[in-house]
Amino acid sequence: MPITSTDFEKSSRETSALLVEFLRFNFHIAYTVDDLVEMLASKGRKVKAEEVERLLLSREYGGRVEAKIVDGVPYYKYSRIRGFVPMKKSR
Repeated sequence: MPITSTDFEKSSRETSALLVEFLRFNFHIAYTVDDLVEMLASKGRKVKAEEVERLLLSREYGGRVEAKIVDGVPYYKYSRIRGFVPMKKSR
């Protein structure tokens, strides 16, 4: 069944925002893709792991999410953005 482009965009954006909001609230914990898929499912979002990975990669590129491989498993956590710190002048 086809959907409108508005519904298409709205769904993707809301899922991405929900994902980042969850990571931001739990910034001190790193999660696997499977953990995040389960979290989204508990919130009523049926999203495949590939879609969650795509959303995480786009947020990682934007600097909002940090990824690290630990014992061969990729983990993701919220990357707190620090303000601009100017370089010190050398004398």
